[in-house]
Amino acid sequence: TDEWKIILAEFSTNLLKIRNKLGTSQEATAGIELSVRNYQKIEKGESFPSFKSLLIISKNLKIDPAVLLDI
Repeated sequence: TDEWKIILAEFSTNLLKIRNKLGTSQEATAGIELSVRNYQKIEKGESFPSFKSLLIISKNLKIDPAVLLDI
């Protein structure tokens, strides 16, 4: 639905802003537990992360997962 597309776009925009603010690469954000390609899909808004991916990303960015969901 359109509502999910809006939420996904807001999430990916928020994720990109946070990563850029922290000066972290996509590779470092993905880490070893998440493929860079999958991370790129999440950041581009092509795919919503699983709960596990959300936890991996927040751990690698050293932020609380709630920060990623603050959209």
